[in-house]
Amino acid sequence: MKIFKWEKVSNSGRNFAFKELCINLLGSIVICILCFALIYTVISEISLLEAVGSSSFIKEKSGKVLLLFFLFPFSLFFLASIQKLLNYKPEYLMAGFVKGLFIALSLFLLLVIPFNLYVESYIKSNGYTYCNWYTKPSFRSPDVWLKNDELCLQGGSIITSDIYDWFEMHNEKGIEPTLNELEVFIQETRAEYNR
Repeated sequence: MKIFKWEKVSNSGRNFAFKELCINLLGSIVICILCFALIYTVISEISLLEAVGSSSFIKEKSGKVLLLFFLFPFSLFFLASIQKLLNYKPEYLMAGFVKGLFIALSLFLLLVIPFNLYVESYIKSNGYTYCNWYTKPSFRSPDVWLKNDELCLQGGSIITSDIYDWFEMHNEKGIEPTLNELEVFIQETRAEYNR
């Protein structure tokens, strides 16, 4: 079965109207941007997992790594739109896109839970503890893991975005935060919000 075939549209094929040309061009640009966004997301999540062990705070959302499966079908869609713009038949690539999308979706749904369990066990084996006080209740929010479980304070649950920034600042500086510093930060930040 061929997925990629360059076959010119017959001479009797019509030329594109301006609106159709713009839609095809815009569609190929959007798909190209989506492919780059997928690659960036996967790279950022992998670099976050590489930081395990060296930082005191991790915001983990490992399900994004498996979005890499969708890169292949979206690349086929991008090539099909280029073929259509160049007056070639895109049917083979579009059929490959549909099949690839079905395969990618199936792989994603099958592997997302086992992959998340693997990542969680990897993080736990490196001495991190899950902190539910800093994890937002939304399904899409990242899980928060701390190297020192004493830093998981209920008082910080109201100001989670400020807590994230505070921990990330300590990670960037390479400083291990202390419980006293965190308690003072929480009290000061909550006092600012109450004004």
